[in-house]
This record gives sequence, C-alpha cells and structure tokens, in this order.
Amino acid sequence: MVTSQEFFQQWEHSLSDGFQQDGVPATSGSWVFEVTRIPVGSGETRVAALSHDNTLVAVVMGNEIRIYDVATSKLLHTLRGHTGNVGPLEFHPDGRKFASCSFPTRGQIQSSLTRVWDLDAPTGAAATAAASASLLQHWSPEDLQSANLEQQISDSIIAAQTAIDVRTGRAFAGHLSHNRAFSHDGRSLLYLPEHTTLAVLDVANLTERVRLSGHTDSIMWAETSPDDTLVASVSWDKTVRIWSIESGETLQVLEGATNQGWTGAFSPDGQLIAAGEGNKAVRIWRIDTGELLHTLGGFLGWVRHLSFSPDSRCLAAGSSGGTLRVFDTQSGKCDQKWQIDVQKQPLAQAFMEIRHVQYTPRGDLFFSSTEGRSFGYRASRNLKWDMLEPDTHGLNCGTVRTSVDGSRFIAAIGSAVAIWKIED
Repeated sequence: MVTSQEFFQQWEHSLSDGFQQDGVPATSGSWVFEVTRIPVGSGETRVAALSHDNTLVAVVMGNEIRIYDVATSKLLHTLRGHTGNVGPLEFHPDGRKFASCSFPTRGQIQSSLTRVWDLDAPTGAAATAAASASLLQHWSPEDLQSANLEQQISDSIIAAQTAIDVRTGRAFAGHLSHNRAFSHDGRSLLYLPEHTTLAVLDVANLTERVRLSGHTDSIMWAETSPDDTLVASVSWDKTVRIWSIESGETLQVLEGATNQGWTGAFSPDGQLIAAGEGNKAVRIWRIDTGELLHTLGGFLGWVRHLSFSPDSRCLAAGSSGGTLRVFDTQSGKCDQKWQIDVQKQPLAQAFMEIRHVQYTPRGDLFFSSTEGRSFGYRASRNLKWDMLEPDTHGLNCGTVRTSVDGSRFIAAIGSAVAIWKIED
C-alpha cells in the first residue's frame, strides 16, 4: 500500500484546467509577497491563526499554544491547558481573547476540550512551573531524563487543572464548530458539547446562552450569519438547520441532500446558504423561504470547502480529486473550472483534495491542495499566484488562511509561520 508521504515525494504538479477570463489564461503577477517568517521551535506546527488587526499570531507546538508579535517575532505568551491534539484556533475580534480546542490522542480517555483564553489575564503556566519545580527537586537529573518525569509531572498538573476548569466553567467539554466559531460581533461562541448538538456561549461571562438540538448525526460545520441573528449547521444527517441565535428556535430545516453534509457557507448578504456533500455536489438554498435554488456538480469527490465572494455573486467550492469550481449563484453556471491533472498518475485522485477555500473582502480567491501548494487568483486582473515551500514535497504545510481584512496570507510550514502581504 502506498502512503501519502510516498506518493507526494514522487508527485509532479500540473493542471488540466486553469483560471481564465474569456478564454485568456491567467498570468502570474507580483501581487503576493512574503513579508515575515517566524521560527516557532524545533518541532513542527500545523495550526496557526492571525489576530484581526494582523499584529499577533498564535501557533500550536505540541500541546502548547504560543503567541508571537508579528512585527518583532517576539514570543509573548506560552499557554498550556490542553493535553490532546490542539486545533483549530481563532482570535476574538478584540484581539485579546481567542478560542482553542483539542482532541484526545490515541489511548487518551478524556473527551475533546474547548477553551477561551484571555491574554490580559494571568494563566496557569506560572503555577504549573512552580508546582513542577517543587516536585522535581526530589530526583536527580539522570532520573528525570531516564523516566521522562518532568514531562509526566507537568502533564498531570495540567490535566488536574483542566478538570477543575471544566467543573468551574472556565473550559468546556466539546470542540469548536469551525475556524470561525466566534460571531462577527464577538458576543457569542459556537461549540459542540456533543456531536449532534450546538451550544452558544456568551463570551462576556462564558455561560451557555442557548443549546441547539435537532440533528440526528454528527454536525460537521456551524457558523453565525453575517448579521449574527442566525446560526446555521450542516450535518451528516443530510440536513441544514437554521436557528435563531437568541431563542434557539428552529427556523428552517433545509432538505434535498442525498448524502452526508460536510461543510457550509453563508453568503455575505445573508440571503443564501450553501452546503457541500459527500456525493460530489453542492446545494444552495434561500434562507428566508427554504427554497432549494441550485444543485451544482462537476466534482470528482466529496466537497468539504466553500466560500462566497464578497458580493455574494460567486461561490467557490473545493473537492477531493483536486477540483475547484466557481459558480454564478444566480444562474448556477460554472464560471471557472480549475483542475489538478489527476488522470496522469494512478492514485492521484484518491490523495488530492482542494482545501482552505477563502474569498477575501477584496474579492481575491485563495486555496490550498493536499500536495502542499497554496494558490491565489485575482479575477479583476486575471492574475494567479502559487506557492510551494522548497524541498518539502508538500508534506509539512499545515494551516493556510487569509486575514480578516484580506491583506495577509498565513501558512504554518514546518517549524515556522510565514506571512505574505496581498497587494491592493
């Protein structure tokens, strides 16, 4: 059996279809420039997030979350409070709080965990270090090294503190619903206490405002509407649900899907909701009436990444099999087909997926592929951009995201976080 690492080490990237305007192929241009690269340790980071004002970056190293100043690359905070695999991360709009979640690693018995951190409040790191130092003085350096006691003691103290935090409401059993778990106004946070249930937290006091139930299978995506009055969710039960964020009332149950739902997206004007499915399709509904407007195809596999353009006129969708399509949301017509050439090599279709599809507020489109490349397209000038870190074979590229204002592009690459400026 061929592993993904073995496949991508010998893979050579090429396209069978690329971006174009009226038959004119897109050209490469100088509009995305790397401006900083922050080393974050000797290990590998695969998760990173940028604050809304682009001044702070949060990265995951092991079980730790590290906060760096973007301008100086200085490490500002080291946060410890997770014992499993950490990710995703998201900054609150005020830039002084952020949310994280972790999932148990193999052999761990605890559930997933969600935390909301306040960067202006004292953390338990100092107390953990002091408690560890007090205990560690009883052993020789040789004993500590041979038995890995220092790490075990630190992990035990963190686990004990986590149990206290969950009991006292400072941490929550469950995981974040999406990379955009905070509402746009910052008042609410969505998380999943159970696979089929959403909870809306009041960020100010970390109390549960309302719980949203009704799905019969796992929720794969949830987000607040652009005006923060609604919550939408996409589930494996083949439905999309729309709730009132204040009352928790179910306003719409959108049906028509014939396979598991994997992801969703609100249109910026708040009128449409889209869902990507496991049967090579995307569907678009009107939110107010529940009317199914379009069923969009042309994919080679499941569709797990969606983004509307800022004017709500286009929907970009990325799927397994290396396909990205851009549709006109009024007509349902496919305006752009971008396709990695997966026909040239056996197994390519199985290993290739388009991820992290994101429109910026300026209308630029960015996305990545499982081969480790990142791509950009500026339709207004028919310009393209792509990036592959040299000598990585696409194997150690993690999170790729655009900033909230659309002026930056960030990627977790090996033991560093790189940030690019997107020109006006």
